[in-house]
Order: sequence, then C-alpha cells, then structure tokens
Amino acid sequence: MVRTLISIAVTLLLITGVSVYEINHVRETFAIFHEALETLYSKTENETASHEDGKVVRKVWEREKKDLHIWIPHTVIENIDYQLNEMLGYLYEYDFQDALPKIEILLEISEFIPKTYSLSFENIF
Repeated sequence: MVRTLISIAVTLLLITGVSVYEINHVRETFAIFHEALETLYSKTENETASHEDGKVVRKVWEREKKDLHIWIPHTVIENIDYQLNEMLGYLYEYDFQDALPKIEILLEISEFIPKTYSLSFENIF
C-alpha cells in the first residue's frame, strides 16, 4: 500500500515536472521566433526587407524547431515551414504586399501555439 502511494506521488511529480517544462519551452521558443517575425514585419511594411532578412528568420526557426518535434505535432511545424518558404519567395521577388500576409499568418501561429499549451481552463476541460 505504501509503495503504491509513493509510486503514484512520484508519477504525479514527474508528469507535473515534464508538463511545466513543456509549457515553458514551447512559450520561450515561440517568443524568440515571434520577435524575429515582428522585426521582419516592420522591415517588410517599410519595404526595406530583403531575401536575406527572411533567411535570417528561417535560420532562427530552423534552430528553434529542432526540439519542438517532441512537443508539438509535425503538421504544425510543416505549416510554419510552408508559410516561411512562401514568404521567402515573395521577399526574393521584392513582392512586399504578398509577403506581409504570410508574415501575419506566422505571427498569429507563433501567438496561438503557446496558448494551446498553457495551463488554462479551456485546455484542461
């Protein structure tokens, strides 16, 4: 009986610890990505962004997404990759009007995903 209670307590502590780590890691990762996107959005809005600026944002994403495969679905990562590549194509052609909506989509995704992993009433029930 005592061993059972101890194993339940240890399991709950492990699950809680991993959950807290997951929430913080996902939030921090997307905060870094969101910051890079905001900078790119400002440059694109002012029509001073270049293809190289977009490549910098993609490098930030490539670096940050390595650990995310464990925590978020692959389809989300695939969607972000798709939107990034399309945005890069528009920046390559200096088509700022078409690049802006792609960056807006990425900004929304980078705000929405961490909210789905937060401890909130909606996510629990």
